[in-house]
Amino acid sequence: MYRIQEYHKDMDLSTFYQRCLDRGIMNNASPKRLIDTFKQQKFFKLWILFYNNIPAGSTIAHDFDDVMGENSYRICARSCVLSDMLPIRHIRTKDGIINHQNVCSQIFIPVILNALPIDSKCYITTSDKDEASMKQVNWVCANIFSKQGVLERVDDVFYRGATQTVWLVHREQFFEQLAQHPRWEYSTL
Repeated sequence: MYRIQEYHKDMDLSTFYQRCLDRGIMNNASPKRLIDTFKQQKFFKLWILFYNNIPAGSTIAHDFDDVMGENSYRICARSCVLSDMLPIRHIRTKDGIINHQNVCSQIFIPVILNALPIDSKCYITTSDKDEASMKQVNWVCANIFSKQGVLERVDDVFYRGATQTVWLVHREQFFEQLAQHPRWEYSTL
């Protein structure tokens, strides 16, 4: 069973960090890279995805005011899914993206959007930087979501040491499309 939980400092993520390190997902392989790098943000939340009580993914939302103006948030930062630990393997297939049958669409994005102010602007960034665990998102997911009207390309900005493409999330279109597809069961804490 899937469960997503907001991170707290007493949570033991040592096995998650090691699994990320073993897979070369460096942005998620240590507390320094996953948590400490965001400590200066005014707003920062990290969620951990569990499958059968084992950490199998993570995603972050943080304030983005310094880049996109007041009341803006960068969502799905440092998103990571250890797909080999999950029963659904088509996380990064074209059909899985189009039909919102992936962890980001089913769990990460809804949980984050529901945790942020309804009138806020939410953005996803993508990068070709080597250590970015989702570097292919720029060419696959983001372009598919853009064609569907869920994301809108805003600009390329130099942020956190790399040129990143900024995509505006169209909240209403996302939830409308998600409602047209089967939903996964998961719990939140």
